[in-house]
Amino acid sequence: MAKEESKYGFKDKAKAEESLELLKSEDHKYQLLTVRGLIGRAKRVLTLTKAEDKINNIKAAIETFEQWLEANSTSSTKNAKPKDAEDKVETVPGLGFKDKQAAEQTLSILEGRDPDYQKLAVKGLIGSAKRVIPATKNEEKLSSIKQAVALFEDFLDRFDREERGKQNMPYLSIDLIRQLPAPQGEQSDKLAVEFLACYETQAKGNYKHLRTKAPKDPGSKTWDIVRNAKLQALKPDSSVKLFDQDGKPTELHLQMVQWAYSPQVEKLKSYANSLASSGKSTTPSRKRTHSSSSSSEEESKAKESKKDRKKSKK
Repeated sequence: MAKEESKYGFKDKAKAEESLELLKSEDHKYQLLTVRGLIGRAKRVLTLTKAEDKINNIKAAIETFEQWLEANSTSSTKNAKPKDAEDKVETVPGLGFKDKQAAEQTLSILEGRDPDYQKLAVKGLIGSAKRVIPATKNEEKLSSIKQAVALFEDFLDRFDREERGKQNMPYLSIDLIRQLPAPQGEQSDKLAVEFLACYETQAKGNYKHLRTKAPKDPGSKTWDIVRNAKLQALKPDSSVKLFDQDGKPTELHLQMVQWAYSPQVEKLKSYANSLASSGKSTTPSRKRTHSSSSSSEEESKAKESKKDRKKSKK
């Protein structure tokens, strides 16, 4: 008889984390099969779901499961079902658990990244380390790994105690951003323009790719870290209004949108829908990055066509 799976679910991130916690008592192969099955079911349910809040909750659960898979799949299981090369998310380099020094380096690499990713990455490393421990015979290596695990567990305790998860700033979709007007000072913030271009073209709208991509300026940190630092500086306290009396996003709000974030996503979507229904288009600088190149290609083709017609007349 198949094991009962009703206790596992994907309605939101909390349910996904609860499911992963319950799966710890099962063997690793069963864990992998169950998580993959939950992801598949969740994606099927997404196609039938209309409510935005439910869609966002299910997507958060899927992301939680996918991050767990990334951290807990062996090289052989990762290669079992290859993903499209363009969609494959590169692993953040330098993470490890072989000893205390490696753990400290890991936490340093994770600093400034999205809190949700920090927690999932550390939990994944703890899980991997605990699977390695039973097979490790060398006492020195065993002690080193246990020191790393202790450091990670202390990090998670502080993470939960300080409620760092509340500091997570979910990414707006690139499609929503392109529907909205640009802030008046956008052209002066070249870094924000470069961020959006990377998010749309290189990352193809998948924010996970931003963990391994950086600004052109040499020595810069990756885009996820840069974004969070920018938003920390921009984000106001809850008393500051982010929409004016006409329901339009304030300049400060639009500046945060430039970094793919809004504290009031649903109201922002309503505003974008009102723009679309009224027929108002966004500013030229908001057009997709590939639109200018495609229009120039059309112009060049038109010029070539005129030249051909002139030659034929001759």
